[in-house]
Amino acid sequence: MTQATEKEIISRPEYDENGRAYYSLPNARAEDNLVVACPRVAEKVIPVIFLPGVMGSNLKRIKSPEKVWHADMYQGADALAWIFKKNKERKVLLDPLATEVDLTGKVLYDDLDGRMFPSRTARGWGSALYKSYGEPLHILQCMLNDGHILIDNLINGTSRRTPRQLLIGEDLGAEKGEEALTEAEVRWSYDCLFPVHVFGYNWLQSNADSAIQLESYIKKLLNTYHGRLAVSKVILVTHSMGGLVARHYSENMNGRENVLGIVHGVMPDLGSPAAYRRMKTGERGIVGAVIGADAASLMPVLAQSPGPLQLLPGKAYGPGWLKISSGSKTVKKPEADPYTEIYLNERDWWRLCEKELLLDDVDKEWKTYLSRIKIKVEKFIEELNGKYHPNTYAFYGASEKHPSDDHLIWQQIPDPRPVMGVPLELPVYRHAAGKTFELTSSGSAGDGTVPVRAGRITCSGIRSLLATDVDHEGAYAAGNTGIENGLSAAMKFTLRSIIKMAGEVVSCG
Repeated sequence: MTQATEKEIISRPEYDENGRAYYSLPNARAEDNLVVACPRVAEKVIPVIFLPGVMGSNLKRIKSPEKVWHADMYQGADALAWIFKKNKERKVLLDPLATEVDLTGKVLYDDLDGRMFPSRTARGWGSALYKSYGEPLHILQCMLNDGHILIDNLINGTSRRTPRQLLIGEDLGAEKGEEALTEAEVRWSYDCLFPVHVFGYNWLQSNADSAIQLESYIKKLLNTYHGRLAVSKVILVTHSMGGLVARHYSENMNGRENVLGIVHGVMPDLGSPAAYRRMKTGERGIVGAVIGADAASLMPVLAQSPGPLQLLPGKAYGPGWLKISSGSKTVKKPEADPYTEIYLNERDWWRLCEKELLLDDVDKEWKTYLSRIKIKVEKFIEELNGKYHPNTYAFYGASEKHPSDDHLIWQQIPDPRPVMGVPLELPVYRHAAGKTFELTSSGSAGDGTVPVRAGRITCSGIRSLLATDVDHEGAYAAGNTGIENGLSAAMKFTLRSIIKMAGEVVSCG
């Protein structure tokens, strides 16, 4: 775009209720000889769908406005009410069969995009946990909707560079597929519009069930933009467990034909021992306040929830990630099969599930749990292993600053005495033979949840892979280490990946 001449007036594009651009003509006399310039703007759409991670979607009771899980207030303060809930109440509330996605969460700047797209609420932003995704979603949409800067430059004679233009020629240091953006690729990207949608899903249910709902969501979305699409495909951007949902849809449900490409952020490719640690010790912080801060609180919830259980390490993670160390002797599990040796194990004290903590009818609950592991967990994990969309870009955490559970150790410790008559609780576990063990983490490099071994995708067909210094929950936050031009390396990588995908469509169109 070049600067306007003296007799030239630039008319800013406006949008009708269908998202179509139009231009208003100024009132002027014919003898003024004014020329009205109407900058060409993008009209073709490539929808971008964001899939949150575990606990990243708001939940409510089925067919009821009663909220079950959301964090709209500052630092998730509204989640602190869970601290006072009893274990049985927590289990009932967090039942995957009694909950559904809540679309009424807080949305940042709902109408900022005008009539170019449906409102952010209509695009599902209210389904995403505001505490984790409110600002990142806004930033991503602004980066993908920065064409107004070019029009401002045209009107004002300025040369401000857009977020996309700032990435031209920048080397992000990807260990695989490092390829800086070219001017042509960025120029082509302005031929498309990128409305960001959010697919919130019930993270308690099986990721296979969520993938079925994703299929319906994508079909509906493509129909929404019918006649405006650059290509009848969407781009998926995932966080953590959302990547498993996307992959199952793409690779196991013949969804490739509807997906232009996928950007994965901190996805546990092989599962993570952190899922085992949570079952045995509970979770920390606000998350722990909700799903359980100790084993007695958390185990009844996770044992009934296929989604979180599908984050467990599969066979491909490898043997020996659970070590039982007693004196000079160390036993390493699994030797080959984590399902039979750990997850379905009822006998050994270091098994995954504590039968006596399941509440209600313990024997019935245990049988249901075993069936869930065999049918929904093992099948899902093993059938997904190694399967990726051919146009996959991914980043993972690889920092010593964020210690992660590459492996776990049940370490024998001196027998502690109960304090003031209070009995010992997990993670300290008293063995039947009278020995006491404490569960500790290897503290390996990663993102605080997913270790490098699980996050670093080894699939040969992946287009680009970037190691980053991010923490797991805040993987898409703009304020991570290594910010340049106000964006983290992870956000730059995400933006670059989307532009690369779009370039393949526009340059061939």
